[in-house]
Amino acid sequence: YSFCTLLVTIKMLRTAALMAVLTTASADFIAPRFTMDLDQSPKQRYTPVVNYLLAKHGYENVWGPLHNFLTAILTEEEWKETGPLWDEIFLGYPTFYQEEILAFHELIVENGHPEWTRGQMTMVQLFYEVEDACTSIVAENTNGTMFHSRNLDYGLPGLQNFTATIDFVKNGKKVSSNTMYIGYCGVLTGQHYETPNRAEWSISLDQRFYGKSVIPYEDTIKELRAGTQNVGFTLRDALYTEANFTAATKLLGAKPIPAPAYLIVSGVEKGDGVVITRDRNGTSAAAGTGRGYWPIDTSNGAWYRLETNFDNWEPITDGRRKTANDGMHSIGQSGANNEGLLKVLSTPNVLNDGTTYTAQMQNDIGYYYTLAREHSAEANAKANADMRKTVRAKMVNLLHWFRTEYKPSKL
Repeated sequence: YSFCTLLVTIKMLRTAALMAVLTTASADFIAPRFTMDLDQSPKQRYTPVVNYLLAKHGYENVWGPLHNFLTAILTEEEWKETGPLWDEIFLGYPTFYQEEILAFHELIVENGHPEWTRGQMTMVQLFYEVEDACTSIVAENTNGTMFHSRNLDYGLPGLQNFTATIDFVKNGKKVSSNTMYIGYCGVLTGQHYETPNRAEWSISLDQRFYGKSVIPYEDTIKELRAGTQNVGFTLRDALYTEANFTAATKLLGAKPIPAPAYLIVSGVEKGDGVVITRDRNGTSAAAGTGRGYWPIDTSNGAWYRLETNFDNWEPITDGRRKTANDGMHSIGQSGANNEGLLKVLSTPNVLNDGTTYTAQMQNDIGYYYTLAREHSAEANAKANADMRKTVRAKMVNLLHWFRTEYKPSKL
């Protein structure tokens, strides 16, 4: 080994050792990792992943709870009633994603579960737009190395058991590494490759709450019907097409998305870290503060940026944000590395009963890791019940809109 290779290996082993301690203490586990070849048909690339997860956990512990959730937020009769809407949204997806959704649906049906409808599979593609919470951090170490880590919090049931790290390859070349919920074809966390063993940039997506307890859903549906693309598909496409941090942030700051969000992006070079606060049609004006595009600024002591689900220019009212900021100050800039950020993201209440995974990215060495987070049966049941209540409220509003205002598209 060269000295550089040995140094990288030592760093990765140190982080793996810390993860091992955490997984032993909490039943967390390293998410399985698969390669998906984009030159294969969708069914070919999904089949081994679906088969592995079903053999490992059983349908009743993977997609079964998710289907139960879907039939709790809309009854069977309501799914049928709103079928024209879901058909319209499905037909608005790019052909590439339509084919992936149909292939996954076919695999689930072939494994004995014809109760799944295409409308429900379409709804699954709106995971981000339904409801989630997150903590994302991008930091620059004193040696100039960039680190990017995130927690993704969700109350949907069973997600940990179909969370996986997916390496997409095309023409025999890796183009991206991503954390995915298998069945959701979009990407909420990932990194882009131009050459082996080095990623050029990485991204994590956080939902933007606006301080409301229930975010209206029909506005997002209207955006999708008007032709705006699913945000998970937008990020997955960007991770395929955009070569570097500069190109990625330019596209991600401007491309329309169906719901407000935070895009946390890291590159390779010093200072290549930013939180982009997004409105639907571009970067937020940030109430005139200039912090809609909020980059790392080490010359002024800002060696990290941290985002949860609230605007960074507003007073901190989110307990996760305060706890995480305290954690970053505790580790200091010299401790801003994979181990340090994992400690911060493992601190209660940053790590909470809704956290489904922690992902870590270090682009300069092509490091990508996903740790699935487990919780007690009682905590899972409460998170699921809370999510059902929240999403059902959104669906009631959506049903009212559908029944009073919806007019089928001429697609």
